Amino acid sequence: MPYLVSDGLRLHYEVHGSGEPVVLLHGATVSFEHNFAIYGWIERLNSAGLQVIGLDFRGHGKSDKPHDADFYGTANLASDVLAVAQHLNINRVSLIGYSLGAAVALHLLQASPQRFTRAALVATGDGLIGFPPHTFDRVIPPLALLLARTEYPTDLPPHLAAYWNFVAITGGDPQALIALSRASYPPLSAEQASAIDTPTLVVSGENDPVLGRGPRLAAALGRGSYLEVAGADHFSLAADASVQIAVSSFLSSKPAVPRL
Repeated sequence: MPYLVSDGLRLHYEVHGSGEPVVLLHGATVSFEHNFAIYGWIERLNSAGLQVIGLDFRGHGKSDKPHDADFYGTANLASDVLAVAQHLNINRVSLIGYSLGAAVALHLLQASPQRFTRAALVATGDGLIGFPPHTFDRVIPPLALLLARTEYPTDLPPHLAAYWNFVAITGGDPQALIALSRASYPPLSAEQASAIDTPTLVVSGENDPVLGRGPRLAAALGRGSYLEVAGADHFSLAADASVQIAVSSFLSSKPAVPRL
């Protein structure tokens, strides 16, 4: 089981197949396995000629799980992605970010554009560039209260209570994830977004109660495209074959959706 050390933490990663490399960044409270692998993303991307690099963020999956909020936040999670690329001696990669992973991917595209060829931001929305109500300063903090519960929170909306289930199913560390929820995940400004020249596909569910929809995010990017999946919510996009096909086609330079 391969690991690398970043910021003094052991991080689990895995590599599948060959071809142009793409790093997959999962959402909060889950892992590479539970966000991507179990839904067939590895096989789908490999069949498109892409090498899959899966990373468990610090605090998740098989990676170390510090209980200090100072270890988390967008910049720290992004540094782990760069550490994986350096560890594997890869100069340029594509990115797939899901939910929290999309925020990390967007930060990387802005801070280190020379390292990335293409990107897909999935299950995300306009809050990544500061449009309310689905900004991370509103979405992430309630996780701390939710994860402190010892029993399934039947009094909360299903889309919030789902995170309690994710931790139970994956054997997550609630204290580490509470620390994650107390860190900083600032949005990019419209100016920062417009300067991103990496071709980027934004994929949103029509009915996403967590991060909403992302047409303004896609339009703000220098080379953004937008795909909205009818009837989909925040979680169903992971298992949606049409999303996997669109992302695989986009990252392998095959036409999938028109540019804005």
